[in-house]
Amino acid sequence: MNDYLLAALLGIVEGLTEFLPISSTGHMLLVENIVGVDLELPFWKMFTVVIQVGAILAVVVFYAGRLRRLLADFIVPSPRDGKPPPPRWRHPLVLVVAAVVPAGIIGVVAKKQVDTLMEHALPIGLALLFGGLAIELIERLRQGRDRVTDMAEVSPLQALAIGFAQAIALIPGISRSGATIMGGRLCGLTTRAAADFSFLLSIPTMTAAAGYSLYKHRVPLSERDWCVLAVGFVVSFVVALAVVAWFLHYLRRHGLRAFVVYRISVGLAVIVSWGAGWLK
Repeated sequence: MNDYLLAALLGIVEGLTEFLPISSTGHMLLVENIVGVDLELPFWKMFTVVIQVGAILAVVVFYAGRLRRLLADFIVPSPRDGKPPPPRWRHPLVLVVAAVVPAGIIGVVAKKQVDTLMEHALPIGLALLFGGLAIELIERLRQGRDRVTDMAEVSPLQALAIGFAQAIALIPGISRSGATIMGGRLCGLTTRAAADFSFLLSIPTMTAAAGYSLYKHRVPLSERDWCVLAVGFVVSFVVALAVVAWFLHYLRRHGLRAFVVYRISVGLAVIVSWGAGWLK
């Protein structure tokens, strides 16, 4: 496949799947299997990180207004509902950054085991399948029991719990957004509030991971390489921006059932394909 077409395809896959509860890593590995490209080659390893940066930028742009307000409120705290402002250590921005820590620590400790899981399609298929069943179960358990309707109301304990939920997404096929949204639901957040916290949490989490990966996998680039990277970056940014806007609008009227059905269907298809020898 032409490198530019492959860059556009991978950018679309990254943009579509990074913020939906269906696992971007799992889908990227499946595309690698289907298309036959070795994403472990130095250039493509860097490429997958660059398109993640495009997705991160999409979230920053989408939440730019809210991020400005949160930053202003952190610098000059304002009263809430006539009450004194909470201490800065309980500010949403601090809690979002603190929630990164569990996944960071567990990721370093379990890196070898995670890398092993990424070598085969079966673990991805199982994670997609059982992750979908878990989303359905949690949604049924938490229906009508929401207490937190805005991410600004998240407590330190809830933020920490969501951070540990994010660590589960180190398993390819689980989905970072799916794990953090479900972690938020278990803590009493509405689906929308959990999604907002999840998306803001993705900024420091993915920025740290992308920065480390770019440093680790940096390679000399030709003019053509820069152009291929640019195509993937722009496509990922545009698609991710549209997906974030659509997903949050979708959650106002619908639950996550459609994603449950999708995950289970794809998971079963991957397991069957692996069993038949079509996927490695």
